[in-house]
Amino acid sequence: MTPLSMDLRKRIVAAYLNGEGSHATLGARFCVSRSVVGKLVRQDREQGTLEPQVHLRGRKAAVRGEKEEELRQHLQEHPDATLRERIEALGLECSQKTMWETLRRLGWRFKKNRRVPRNRIEKMLP
Repeated sequence: MTPLSMDLRKRIVAAYLNGEGSHATLGARFCVSRSVVGKLVRQDREQGTLEPQVHLRGRKAAVRGEKEEELRQHLQEHPDATLRERIEALGLECSQKTMWETLRRLGWRFKKNRRVPRNRIEKMLP
């Protein structure tokens, strides 16, 4: 779908602010839905702009580029760090699932590891 022209957006909001009708009335007048009128009025009030907004849908970008190199170095220096610790250390804004998928893509595999030392009690000899 193509976004509405800026001229039409401005005319719709101006008509509403001038009290020329309700959302439904203005929607019928400008051949748009009632909810589009409400969305434009709310966007103008809350954001102060009528520009079309870009929505990021679907999968978010994985860790790439410079941050990927920092991640590789962090993996070498801190092999036992958790996913959350890696995200915080690198200052990333991604989910743990994204970090996990990035590590898998880089070829890192992890086994569960208890964070306590192994019991080193020797067997008692008879």
